Amino acid sequence: MDSPKRHPGQNQAPRRQALKNFDRDSAWCRVVCRTASVFVLSIGLAACSATTSITDLFGMQRDGAPVETANDPGANATRAPDQGLIPDANPWTNDAALPEGVGEEIPTLFNDEAATSEKRVALLLPLSGQNAALGRAMRHAAELAMFDIAADDFILMPIDTAGTYQGGQNAARQAINAGAKMILGPLFSESVSGASEVAKSANVPVVAFSNNRRVAENGVWVNGLIPEDQIARAVGYATTQGKYRFAALLPQNDYGRQIAGALQSVVSRVGGTLGRVAFYQPGSEGLQQTIRDFANYDARRANLRARKAQLNAEGGTAAKRALRRLEGVDTLGELDFDALILPATGGDLRQVSALLAYFDIDPSVVQFIGTFGWNDPGLFTEPALKGGIFAAPNPENWELFADRFARTFGDQPPRISSLAYDSTALAALMARDENNMSEAALTNTSGFVGVDGVFRLTPAGRSERGYAIMQIGPDGAKVIAPAPASFDQVF
Repeated sequence: MDSPKRHPGQNQAPRRQALKNFDRDSAWCRVVCRTASVFVLSIGLAACSATTSITDLFGMQRDGAPVETANDPGANATRAPDQGLIPDANPWTNDAALPEGVGEEIPTLFNDEAATSEKRVALLLPLSGQNAALGRAMRHAAELAMFDIAADDFILMPIDTAGTYQGGQNAARQAINAGAKMILGPLFSESVSGASEVAKSANVPVVAFSNNRRVAENGVWVNGLIPEDQIARAVGYATTQGKYRFAALLPQNDYGRQIAGALQSVVSRVGGTLGRVAFYQPGSEGLQQTIRDFANYDARRANLRARKAQLNAEGGTAAKRALRRLEGVDTLGELDFDALILPATGGDLRQVSALLAYFDIDPSVVQFIGTFGWNDPGLFTEPALKGGIFAAPNPENWELFADRFARTFGDQPPRISSLAYDSTALAALMARDENNMSEAALTNTSGFVGVDGVFRLTPAGRSERGYAIMQIGPDGAKVIAPAPASFDQVF
């Protein structure tokens, strides 16, 4: 267990100075101050209808994003949902680039008399093993939130899960024995399952960073950026652009199957129809044939040959003009869908999108729809993805947060570190009133605002978020539909 962190009191001026890059007049400070005010449960966002939510409207993450490696099909595979937002399993090679965060170290901590007056919140992360660097970065993000928002009696207790089921169990047990009123994390769904068993029996709420909805339950909230909800937002936007006939091409793994289970509900709730849903084995020799069949390429190619033969037989000026119009055309006949859901990422997505173009599925005709995993500059130069859309948090707040994190700790944060900041900020605000560290307070229907925008937690243990729509263009991805500012505006 890492040393607990006490919020710096007024006598902690030297430690406060460690955040000397934090400028109270900066743009980031304005965001922080604004965020702090809207996190308050009784203020903040305009009240939302109790019956209107992302779930009601639409029916409704991976330990490292796929890393493309030549001649290694497994490296290109889209991984399971719990791994959807982590850019790399070990993004830092220089541990010294991550200095310790601000906070007073407490040599010992038990469930003693002090626990009745201190607001103790546990932070469960993989602080050892192959994901230790990621865990440390998320701990630093949590410490920034503690510095910004927490009162002097707020104590953050980082505890190592090692990224395993047993580690999650042990960490939760340590947290509860140390008097934790709330648990933030773990990150991976396996660790969440282990921690939740212990926490639920002690009636301690868990706000996890996983994006795997399967581990959500009453008292255990999954507060990651859930891919099914991202698809729901993008599908809803596509219908406003006249796209109602949807198809999906999914990886043959747990990630693809989980997304498949939500698609019918997602599409039907926005008035669309779901046609073919095909699965492929990422990186397999049969991938090309799978996409060829999905594109109905052979039948459309045969249609073209038949039409050319017919026109040649007819002869005449009109037939010759029609033949000239067919020059350079590979197939003839419409597809039975005008929007295609592609939750693949990384090298997997590059390969699939290139094959779709090869077999004449034109992205200028068919709207390609992805997830937040598409927010990868390495994908923005792919010709077949131009015009593709995906749902994501508004980038402005993240850019400010990432800049401040880098100036404070000396390195760029992993994208999911915002989850640690937002969840810790929420806990710190709730801890100002001990009675508010409750399920009722966590599930406030008006929601909260953080680095990743508006979000709220449901009694079923899920999170709901307002996403922007991003579109890939010549200069990268840009926002074409902003994220809502409150839940009565959620699309």
